[in-house]
Amino acid sequence: MLVTLGGLALFLLGIHRIASALQGMAGPASRRWMARATRSPWRALGAGTGVAALTQSGTATAVTALGLVASGLVAVREGIALSLGAKLGATLAIQLAAFKISEYALPMIGVGYVLTFWRPARGAGGMLLGAGMLFLGLQLTVDSVGALQGSELFALLIDAAERQPLLVAAIGAVLGALMSSANAAAAVALGLFVAGAVSLPTALALVVGGNVGSTVMPILAARELDVAARRVAIMHLVIKAVGAVVVILALVPVARGVAVLGGDGARQIANAHTLFNAAVAIVGTIGAGLLAGLGNRLLPARTEDIGPKYLRAAALDDPPLASALALRETVRISDHVGVMMERAVAFLRRGVWEGEAIASREAKVDHLTHAVVDYLARLRRAAAADPAVTERLLLTATELEHMGDQVRRLHRREERLRGTGVEFSEEGRAELADSGDRVLARMRSAFTALATGDVALARTVIAGRGELERFVARMRLAHLARLEAQLPESRASSSHHLEVLTLLRQFDASSTRVAGWVTEGLGVVRVVDEPGDGAEVS
Repeated sequence: MLVTLGGLALFLLGIHRIASALQGMAGPASRRWMARATRSPWRALGAGTGVAALTQSGTATAVTALGLVASGLVAVREGIALSLGAKLGATLAIQLAAFKISEYALPMIGVGYVLTFWRPARGAGGMLLGAGMLFLGLQLTVDSVGALQGSELFALLIDAAERQPLLVAAIGAVLGALMSSANAAAAVALGLFVAGAVSLPTALALVVGGNVGSTVMPILAARELDVAARRVAIMHLVIKAVGAVVVILALVPVARGVAVLGGDGARQIANAHTLFNAAVAIVGTIGAGLLAGLGNRLLPARTEDIGPKYLRAAALDDPPLASALALRETVRISDHVGVMMERAVAFLRRGVWEGEAIASREAKVDHLTHAVVDYLARLRRAAAADPAVTERLLLTATELEHMGDQVRRLHRREERLRGTGVEFSEEGRAELADSGDRVLARMRSAFTALATGDVALARTVIAGRGELERFVARMRLAHLARLEAQLPESRASSSHHLEVLTLLRQFDASSTRVAGWVTEGLGVVRVVDEPGDGAEVS
């Protein structure tokens, strides 16, 4: 059992290594490619399949799709197709593993490892190393499962499983959820079937169950995103679960159909895995509109929408009202930036970042900022608006967008640190988190002043800028003291530590500028009630 677990772990590490190498080579291109797939569900399906086939990480690609939906770049209907395509593309790993090339696994690992030391071939070396680990892990899994057949307990479990396909599917679902990978369950099914431990119908039940279980991780990730992303994740689970139930009910005929396609045991499992995902993806894409509608009913929209909420073209002829609405939308942007910073500080303290939650919010901030800037430009052209107010609103909106960029830079800085295999010292991370808490508290005050037009509160933020600078200076000196003490972690992470402090200072400078614009009269025009019929402007 331990060898089986080790082989499965090596198999998954191989997939992860391939994905990391390909993502490093592609950069943000895969995300841009997926973002462009918004014209139809079929294009979205093709994009998701292509990206996942290249990166060999269906769960990561599906989570990226959720981030695109949350940011408003992809609609729910296309997001469902993207997620289904992600799982379909990832089945390529099992197809590759079904080839009998495990005898080349160790040479591939050796050559790939050597190539990772040569910068021009580092990406190719990582892919080769991952492929070798994948094939070696699968072979270990198959061999160890074959050895289990001598166990009476194992034989009793298999006999019971053969009579309970639903129980086998449930076990596959648990395995897929725990490993966050449908490929993990497929690899175990492949090993069991090739070793002759289970029949093809039982192996198929394990495969479809694993596919259902693999949708759990995207659902968990969607909790950090908005309601649109949660709809996509839930509908992905629903269509996979329905597909699994259909296969379980017609298990014997489906197994016969897979056997008719031919191939050895490994090829049959790989084909079944791919065909199940292809069938679900096609059906789900055809019914993407219906699934999106069902998602709307199951998870009704809340007050938080993707697009602009307050900007109304009809108000452009009334400059005070239009300025008030633009201010409300700008305040909404600040709410998103505030959530980004709150999560960033929490991630900074834990040392574990959930990049997609940050990226989706940043995309939404960019989208809303563009809408506000465009609205204000139209206002300045169409009516005799107060140029001072519209100018401050423009400056505030673009400053908030800049603050969102700063939060993303915090994330990228820690990613670069992790890429070198270095970690902040315990004292250093605590100091960075404390600095982040102070910056966050001042940012909240600045944003409250912006939302309420509280000039006194804005002046308090401005007055506190010097104290924040002195606190950051003390944190720099504390870091230098650790350097003088020759602490290894502090020496290795020094440049990253100082850069994070610099980014926090810049973030606070932006908060101070927002407060300054409030004192100059930015909040003199504000909507008392929600915009709509009878909205009052003061």
